[in-house]
Amino acid sequence: MLRVAITTDGEIVTSAQPDVGYLHRATEKLVEKRTYPQIIVLTDRLDYLAAMTNNWSYCLAVEKLLGVAIPERAEYLRIIVGELQRIASHCVFLGTYGIDIGAFTPFLVAFGRERERILDLFEEICGARLTYNFIRIGGVMADAPEGWEKKVHQFVKEMYGHIDEYDALLTYNPIF
Repeated sequence: MLRVAITTDGEIVTSAQPDVGYLHRATEKLVEKRTYPQIIVLTDRLDYLAAMTNNWSYCLAVEKLLGVAIPERAEYLRIIVGELQRIASHCVFLGTYGIDIGAFTPFLVAFGRERERILDLFEEICGARLTYNFIRIGGVMADAPEGWEKKVHQFVKEMYGHIDEYDALLTYNPIF
């Protein structure tokens, strides 16, 4: 984690003092006594808004070290869940940014509609909504259930249609 104390003169930043290391979870110490597969669950907790991508990056590193190849289908599923995780994380940003400027509607829309649908998709594919442990060394924990890809496709199509709505809710918001 990073905290930056900024001093300004009007709109000009005159100094910035970084202070690194506000959060320490002892992850490095915890992994000393675990096998590679046992560490995956810890990567879920490094950033709860990016648990899927944390699993993915860790598994990629281990696979590269061990020279492990994964099935093509598993790679596709990893990419799909990784991109869904990225969208869900952006929804958190958009929603909380709206609250920060005094606009509550973007929060309700981002959390109550898109992010919830993504979490529903994650729950369907791996049984969890926050810490997934879905991506594993050598692939993924299981194939997607029947009809899951169709639901993802429908979500992406609908999400694309909401981009202008988010733009109107934030960019063109009188508070902003």
